[in-house]
Amino acid sequence: MQVLAVDFGSKRIGLAVGDTQTRVATPLQQIPARNRRHVLEEIVRRIGEFEIAAIAIGYPLNMDGSRGPACERIDQFINFLSKRIALPISRVDERLSSFAAEEMGREIEGDFRKRKTFLDSVAAQVILQTYFEQS
Repeated sequence: MQVLAVDFGSKRIGLAVGDTQTRVATPLQQIPARNRRHVLEEIVRRIGEFEIAAIAIGYPLNMDGSRGPACERIDQFINFLSKRIALPISRVDERLSSFAAEEMGREIEGDFRKRKTFLDSVAAQVILQTYFEQS
């Protein structure tokens, strides 16, 4: 089964795709978070392109496991998606995913300006790996 991971941000949205059998996640090109309609169109395009059967969305819990301030925005986004996409959507604890993505990105590209062009998708890759480990 193919799974699409989403790292939702206010400026950019990172995406990654992976298979539940191989448990390998691959980052995709991130998309700008212009407006919800554009984001929805891009996600629907990826769903068709990769024959996605489920979506995993990073959920920004605090280090103590409590809901972070951004959780409300993610909940609203999940509600928006679930009304338009008939796929199961899972919340995935994304604690330390940005840190892990930054570490991985630093190994690939030393210049932060260049690194930020793919960092959100690497974070989505980390989120998807976490999803695979939990399932």
